[in-house]
Amino acid sequence: MATLSCGGTALPEPVELSTADEIIWSANTERSSNGTMVGEAIAEKKTLEIKWGILTEAEVKKIKDNLVKGFFPITFRDAGKNHTISVYRGTLTKDHLGYIGDGFYYYKSASVSIVQK
Repeated sequence: MATLSCGGTALPEPVELSTADEIIWSANTERSSNGTMVGEAIAEKKTLEIKWGILTEAEVKKIKDNLVKGFFPITFRDAGKNHTISVYRGTLTKDHLGYIGDGFYYYKSASVSIVQK
């Protein structure tokens, strides 16, 4: 299995994948007058930070074609099991390397934040 896949399509292997388990609190969460936190934890959502190393133009296209605008499914492994969650992406950043003599265009790196719906 690939480290990351979207809708069954394997993405290029990242050089770094960080996962964060974020707690979502109710809208009325606040500190009381004595400093005690009041409110209710209503959900836990994941955020992924993905970084790729050197990529071909075709690999960047595969990433861009699958990390679409709007919501999409992504599958990854965390805490001993595979997760498939509905997500949206932040800005896809690409550092260009250019042509390096073999006739192909390369990217030095790419990165993106993925947030669970």
